[in-house]
Amino acid sequence: MKVVDSVRWLGHAGFLLRLAGKAIYIDPYRAPPGPAADVVLVTHDHFDHFSPDDIKRVAGNGVRVVGPATVTEQLKGPATTISPGETVEVDDLELTAVAAYNTNKINSEGKLFHPREAGWVGFVLRAGGERVYHSGDTDVIPEMDQAAGVDVALLPVSGTYVMTPAEAAEAARRIGPKVAIPMHWGTVIGSRDDAQEFKRMAPVDVVIPEEVGSDGNQDS
Repeated sequence: MKVVDSVRWLGHAGFLLRLAGKAIYIDPYRAPPGPAADVVLVTHDHFDHFSPDDIKRVAGNGVRVVGPATVTEQLKGPATTISPGETVEVDDLELTAVAAYNTNKINSEGKLFHPREAGWVGFVLRAGGERVYHSGDTDVIPEMDQAAGVDVALLPVSGTYVMTPAEAAEAARRIGPKVAIPMHWGTVIGSRDDAQEFKRMAPVDVVIPEEVGSDGNQDS
């Protein structure tokens, strides 16, 4: 099975992955029904990525929740705190946190939506010889080089808070994944047009989320 076949888009920036025999949810938000989670990864504590209700709903017995301190300090149950550059292992699954931050996306107060000092993350997941990168909410940054050569890269494309389609295409060029999947569109911000523009510009193979079994809501 190709690793891309183990990736299911849940809408917005949420995904369900099946790696190392585990059901792994990343940033579930308004997630459709699915299998009980063995692992839940959260990139940062903005509402459209960190949904305690969704985590509670998808969590299986003994679920492992991993995220930055701004996430884990808000959870009542056990959770593992991770910072950029750190790696944790869950049985045969290796999780490496990659920095995720803005360089040029400014709010009305003149501050970055996702500042580097917040310690927010993306994740590189490794199981055997397979690697998947979920970038979190970010711009094109040097730390992305840690994900070079992954099998699948999940990259935001909606602009405003994250990369534009053109910037995401540059990230794909820098990372060089076998397949890139555009995310962060169709629910809170962005549309299918952003995903299609990314596909047109990216120098790698691109799969639009519906093509990997999306059940998420989206704009037409």
